[in-house]
Amino acid sequence: MKFRLFPTLAAVFVLAASFPARADFKVWTPDVNQGEFAIENVGDLGFDPMRDRSHELSQTLEFEYGLTRWWQTELEFEFNRDAGKGNRTHFDQLTLENLFQFTERGEYWLDAGFFWEYGHAMLKGNPDETTFGPVLRKDFWGTSNSINLFISKDIGTNASGRPSFQYAWETRFDFAQVNFGRSYVTPGFQIYGEPGQIGHFPKFNMQDTRGGPQLFGKIFDIGPGALNWNGGVLFGMTSAAPQVTLRWQAEYEVHF
Repeated sequence: MKFRLFPTLAAVFVLAASFPARADFKVWTPDVNQGEFAIENVGDLGFDPMRDRSHELSQTLEFEYGLTRWWQTELEFEFNRDAGKGNRTHFDQLTLENLFQFTERGEYWLDAGFFWEYGHAMLKGNPDETTFGPVLRKDFWGTSNSINLFISKDIGTNASGRPSFQYAWETRFDFAQVNFGRSYVTPGFQIYGEPGQIGHFPKFNMQDTRGGPQLFGKIFDIGPGALNWNGGVLFGMTSAAPQVTLRWQAEYEVHF
């Protein structure tokens, strides 16, 4: 079994090394699985006719574990490359993420959880940061709808500015799920927005807002675990965002 697992893990590491990315384009759901260990890669690549807004590239490599039935923690290695010609990719943040599940799915009108992370800057002169906020989900009419409402703040010696607000929305059309034996695929969409500093939001067209269609899937029985994946295209909904952003997310999970 260990020999069957090795090629899967190796593929995840190769992917992480080949496409450095950005942690922002991920929608959290209020689900914690006790005893689950997972390796996850999340990334994105932006394209725009204007060179100074094109080829933004970011990616994370994450190791997560469900410590209890309500607490999941992750260690994240974050790599980023700013948009524009000639910029390099940097390992710029080491982050500890935590997800807390408050309710069981379908137990109440709304599924609820809470997210908190602390990011330590790896580049000299950059501030540390913290991000936190509610993770909510509502299932109805054959759809699953999740929203993240997060506040971020620079902290430490090099901190500056006010707290900022960001949000993410995801809808999965479960009624349209297609099964393929040991795997399935579900269509849906995502929207991501960064209005900016709280109390000083610019006009909507100056906010980074992106949205577009996504596919969600799972492949069972890959060695001792399963592969959860999703990805698609995000279109710039304002002039502050690249016209097109490709995003992906892949998580190999094993239960102990």
